[in-house]
Amino acid sequence: MFIEQIEIVGFKGINQLSLKLNAKSSVLIGENRWGRSSLISALKLLSLDNKFYQFIDSDFYHDQFENYGNTISIKTTYCESHLDELNSQAYQPLLAVSDRSEPDKLHRITYQITAEKQDDNIVTQHQLIDNFGKPFNIENHKLLIAILISLNPVMTLKNSINPENIPITNQPLSEYYIQQLSNQLKENSAQLSQDELHRGLQAARALLEYYFVDHEHRFHYKQIAKKTSPRSEDWDSLERINNILDNLDNDYLRTALLGIFGSIMSAKGDNPLSQSSVPILILEEPESQLHPIILSVGFRLLKHLPTQKIITSNSSDLVSLFPLECIYRLIRLPDQIVVKYVAPNSLSAGDSRRILFHVLYRRPLALFARCWLLVEGETEVWLLRELAEQSGYHLSSEGVQLLEFAQCGLKPLIKYANKMGIHWYVITDGDMAGKKYAETVQSLCPENKSPDDCLTVLPARDIENFLFKHGFSHVYKLVAYNTVQHIDMSVPKIIQKAIHKSSKPDLAIAVCDDAKSRGANAIPTLLKETFAKVVKVSKDWD
Repeated sequence: MFIEQIEIVGFKGINQLSLKLNAKSSVLIGENRWGRSSLISALKLLSLDNKFYQFIDSDFYHDQFENYGNTISIKTTYCESHLDELNSQAYQPLLAVSDRSEPDKLHRITYQITAEKQDDNIVTQHQLIDNFGKPFNIENHKLLIAILISLNPVMTLKNSINPENIPITNQPLSEYYIQQLSNQLKENSAQLSQDELHRGLQAARALLEYYFVDHEHRFHYKQIAKKTSPRSEDWDSLERINNILDNLDNDYLRTALLGIFGSIMSAKGDNPLSQSSVPILILEEPESQLHPIILSVGFRLLKHLPTQKIITSNSSDLVSLFPLECIYRLIRLPDQIVVKYVAPNSLSAGDSRRILFHVLYRRPLALFARCWLLVEGETEVWLLRELAEQSGYHLSSEGVQLLEFAQCGLKPLIKYANKMGIHWYVITDGDMAGKKYAETVQSLCPENKSPDDCLTVLPARDIENFLFKHGFSHVYKLVAYNTVQHIDMSVPKIIQKAIHKSSKPDLAIAVCDDAKSRGANAIPTLLKETFAKVVKVSKDWD
């Protein structure tokens, strides 16, 4: 089973949060104070170490003025990973406390933990509830809750070890599974030598142990560990193994990987996993201590583990490794934390491909922005960031990212931004294409906004013609004909000559340098007004 949804009310820093998770991987991003620590603390209550937790006073929600609430509710819904999973021997006792849902026919189990302050006491209850929120009429609640948690225990994996010394333990069971996986890989591919397989799988085990084994249970012979720590060629071998795994759909391989994981987890000692356990993994900011290349290799490996992964991250490199539907933005509002994500099939296949390439692969940092300033081409990206700064608006500091939309198309970007809770503003040219873009803005503008609040149409055919007519004609003339005098030629031809003799990037730099030498008054009023509107849009939820 996997955690399909968690609903939190009144717990630590979370007043209210409802989060529907992906069955495979959920990557949670958001600004500071979005409730990350509180969410992780709530999920930890579903771990082997925290069964039947009793709440204390500091667990109750409190705001910035230290006003505390009186009730807590944490409701977790587990869902079958596949049809009739609960008919298996391990899960069968839980059938009595499950509900079968339409239309997917999957069983779901809801576990609710509540707490209430009563005078000087805090009363905590652990219950399994039905679709109507009523507790099941059974006597063995605690036994069934214990079975549920033991079969899908939450494990929080936050490393605090020096990454320069990734230790290797000596677990015979782990060695067995590594050999089994090696044999399977050899049968499916002739690309890897036995030595490469050995090196790559040792690197894989090292990475898993790096995260999954408690510090006090690690192998104590540090000198041996140093000699056997993975080298760069070992990580290269693991990358090649990842390439093969990506092209295979072999349940045995995934089972073997899970076996490696399970045998490593036996080093924890206190709460060993049973053979039927499939843990739910939580990784807090895994990018904090690993090089981006090792991080990429490791997460390609982890995606093959048949376990649910819940990841908090501030890394655009890590986020870009996951599908669109695995990325969740959490935004704190005054009364709740809202979750924004792209549901499966809510974007067309074409729109998804465009967003993947133009945002996730090329500019993943844009996923963390408060607002997208959407412009037609790269010239505007180069120009406007610099001109905004000269006007006193530091767009990056305000959470504004510039994205060019000519190749991607404007509609996919706006649709995705709307779904993810990212504000947006469009600057477009005044030509025929620009007018069509303006119509797109009008059709996709949120109901509570006017198109004028999120659109600037330049009164010129393009940005170069606009700048020529608004104080920068001398820049283009100098580049084109080495003079600032009148030239008996149309403006578009002068600009084309300047572009031909130089380039659009060089002209953009020349304009910015000229504006800097003359001061902010040289920047067209329309652009300064636009920058002010963009910054205002970025703060709409403040």
